[in-house]
Amino acid sequence: MKQDPAKKSSDLILEQLAVKIKQNETLRRKLEPFLNLPPDKVAAAVVQQFEFLFSDELRDLILQLVEQEINRDDADVTEIVHEKIPILDATESPEETQRIVEKPDLILDQSISTESIMERYGTKEHFPIEPLGMELKESEWFYLLGFCYAPDSTGHGIPSKKISLKGIDGVNNIILLDYGDVRFFIHQLQEMKYGRDNIGKLTVSPKIAYLLKYEHEKTLNILRSEEVIVPFPFWTIMQGKDTINNRIEDKYVDILRSLIEVHDAVEWDVEVFAYDQHIIELPVVADAAKDRIVTRESRHPVSKGRDVKVLDKLLFKEKSLAQEIHSQLLLHAAKSKIDFMIRLDNAFMDDWKSILSVRYNVGKDKRKNFYRSIRSIQQEYEQFKLMIRVTSPNVRISF
Repeated sequence: MKQDPAKKSSDLILEQLAVKIKQNETLRRKLEPFLNLPPDKVAAAVVQQFEFLFSDELRDLILQLVEQEINRDDADVTEIVHEKIPILDATESPEETQRIVEKPDLILDQSISTESIMERYGTKEHFPIEPLGMELKESEWFYLLGFCYAPDSTGHGIPSKKISLKGIDGVNNIILLDYGDVRFFIHQLQEMKYGRDNIGKLTVSPKIAYLLKYEHEKTLNILRSEEVIVPFPFWTIMQGKDTINNRIEDKYVDILRSLIEVHDAVEWDVEVFAYDQHIIELPVVADAAKDRIVTRESRHPVSKGRDVKVLDKLLFKEKSLAQEIHSQLLLHAAKSKIDFMIRLDNAFMDDWKSILSVRYNVGKDKRKNFYRSIRSIQQEYEQFKLMIRVTSPNVRISF
């Protein structure tokens, strides 16, 4: 009977995997701490974690990594051939042809320049587009999320399209405002939902700000999974599209400079925040109170109505979440530096509390997978309402 090709292929991969695992000295050293445990139990646990590697997203990542490695090998061969046999354009003048023959490296320089431009000025729309279908009034207030390179350079600051993604209020769709080479992501605000300060600017109460901050970062991470964007701080608002256009015109050089910086960035700061009051009410934590027998002293400050055992479980859960998220993001990074990870002696807070702060070094070829992993993590831990903020230390914009 003829063997199934798929099974034959997977058997070959498993054989190679077994050989490489056995030859991996670093992996052998990492298994030394399990010295006093049954080898079969340890092996079973490791295999179980291997299965996690083949979730949909990580399987796609492995495929991309292998394809990139193959393409890199092919590119090395192509580069050698190009160095020896320069490609001449029939439209070149005799003088230019002679110069290229003498210095073929000029062709490679042109290729690199073109690739860089195409990275920044792609023509593909990454989100479903629909007509705006309304006239924007100058009296309206707009929320500004961030900006990226525009698909083309024909925009004149007249919004005519929106995408099928809601803004931070969950009501209004995000509008695309293209101005020259820059695309801004904005949306309208319903004025009656907010207060005003002494100069008439819309303000938000602390109770509502807690939810909107979460939606702000969540929306940015969805946009970032498809576009390389420069984000605005929370509650960046302006009244009237003409006001926005005038500000863009005034800051246009700074805007372009920040776009170049964000495209060149390889260091990314990721900070994960948790809201204790939300997590402590989830069944996975709150149910711990049902098993409480006695109240004991604790290093955690206990306020009225909060049980010590529940607080312990809250902090343990937050630390587990921080470790899991860091492990997933590390798959896409060349290296990382942990600035902070929550400890089990941290206190309860009535505001957003940082549970993880890490700087990741991510190559440009892995940047999109890194962004998409953040979006995936956001979805995976949706019930915990974790706020994930991504910034680059080298990108600065004052708008």
